[in-house]
Amino acid sequence: MEKVYVAKWYHMILYPDWLRRLHQRPRKFLAELVKPGMTVADIGCGLGFYVRQMAEMVGQNGRVLAVDLQSEMLNRAEKKAQKAQVLDRIEFIQCSQDDLKISEPVDFALSMWMVHEVPDRHRFFKQIRNVLKPDGQYLLAEPRFHVKKELYETICNKAETAGLKKIDEPRVGASFAALFASAD
Repeated sequence: MEKVYVAKWYHMILYPDWLRRLHQRPRKFLAELVKPGMTVADIGCGLGFYVRQMAEMVGQNGRVLAVDLQSEMLNRAEKKAQKAQVLDRIEFIQCSQDDLKISEPVDFALSMWMVHEVPDRHRFFKQIRNVLKPDGQYLLAEPRFHVKKELYETICNKAETAGLKKIDEPRVGASFAALFASAD
C-alpha cells in the first residue's frame, strides 16, 4: 500500500473558517443535500468546519458523524462544536486507514479535500457505498490548487468502480466536485 501524506491539524490555519465560508459558501452547496432530521457523515472532518455547518442544518432531530483518522483533529473539532452549541447532535468517530468505523446508514456523506490522501481508494469508496441509505448521496470535493484534474478524474473513476454513480458536478468554491449515489 502506498504511503500517503495526511494533513496535520496545524496546517488548517492556512485556510481558516472565515476564508472557507467566503470561497466555498457551504450553506449554498449543501442546501439541497442536507435536510432537517437526516443522518449525515463528514469523512475526514478535520477541525469540523462542515460538521458544524451540517449540525445546524440537520437540526435537533438529525445526527452528524464526524469521522477522522487523527485524534487531535477530532478533539479540536469537538471543542469547536461545543462552542457552536451543536455538540448534542454530533458523534465523533476515529477511523483507521482501513476502516471508516461507521456503523449506521447515512442519508448523505461528504469528503472535503481529503480523498487524495487515502491510500486504498477502492476500499474507501466501497465503505461509503455500503453505509449510504438506498436514496443516499455522497459529495466528493478536491482542492483545485492542490489536486490536478487528472487525479480528480482518476479518483472519480475509482468511486464508480466501487459502485457509486456520478449524478452531478455541483459548484463548490475552489474545488473539483462530484455528487454520487449508489449505482444499484
